[in-house]
Amino acid sequence: MLLAIDVGNTHTVLGVHDGHGWHAWRVHTNPARTEEEHFVLLRTLLQAENLLAPIEAVIIATVVPALEETLRLLAQRWLKCEPLFVSVQLNLGIQVAYEPPNAVGADRLANAVGAKAHYGLPVVVVDFGTATTLDAISREGVYLGGAILPGVELMLESLAGRTARLPRIALSEAASPIGRTTPESLRSGVLLGSAGAIEHLLTLFKAELGSDAHVVATGGLAERVAPFCPQIQAVDPLLTLEGLRIIYERNQT
Repeated sequence: MLLAIDVGNTHTVLGVHDGHGWHAWRVHTNPARTEEEHFVLLRTLLQAENLLAPIEAVIIATVVPALEETLRLLAQRWLKCEPLFVSVQLNLGIQVAYEPPNAVGADRLANAVGAKAHYGLPVVVVDFGTATTLDAISREGVYLGGAILPGVELMLESLAGRTARLPRIALSEAASPIGRTTPESLRSGVLLGSAGAIEHLLTLFKAELGSDAHVVATGGLAERVAPFCPQIQAVDPLLTLEGLRIIYERNQT
C-alpha cells in the first residue's frame, strides 16, 4: 500500500491507497508529535478499517518544515520505507513558471498534478485550507501561479481574537446575506464575502487562461464554501492525495 501524507498548517491528511482506492483521515497538525506517536496514530487508523497489508511506499507533501525530519523517521524506522518528499526537483509532469520555483507549496504542486490528470487543461484549483489558495495551470501544462487569501477559519479566529465583542462561531449553519444577529453577520461576511472574492478572482483567472478553464475545489472547507461559488464545477476532497499518488508513480522509473 502507498501512504500519502499531506501536512497543512492546521490539519494533516493521511491517505492509504490499497490499489483500488483511498482510505483517508484528517487529523490536527501537531509539530510536537514524535515519530512514535505518529506511528501509533497511523496504526490505530489502519486497524480501525481492517487494513492489514503492509505499507510499501511513502510520499509526503508538507508546508510545516518542523515535521519533515519526524515524518522521515516515521517512514524509515517504523515503516521501513525511504519517503519521497514533493518538490519541484521531482518529475511532476508539469512545468513550474513560479519565481522562485521552490517557493511553491508542495500541496499546491500536488493539487496541480492531480487536477491536470483528472480535469484536463486549463484548470484552476481552489484549496480551502488555513489559507485559501487559487492555482492556475495553463493549456500547455504550465503551473503559472495563483492567489493566496486568508482562509475562512483564519478570518473567524482573527475577528474573535482581535475584537472585544465578536464571538467565536461555528460555520455549520446557513449564511444569510443580511445577518440579523452577530453570528449571522459573521457568517455572511466570512462565508459569502470569501465566496465573492473567490468568484471575482476566478473571473480574472479565466480572462487569462480561457473561459473554458475547469474549476475544482478541494480542502477541508471546500464543501462548505463551494456552494456559494457558481464557477466551481467540482469538489474533490481527494485531489491532493491523487496528485501525490501520480507524482510517486512518475518518479519510480
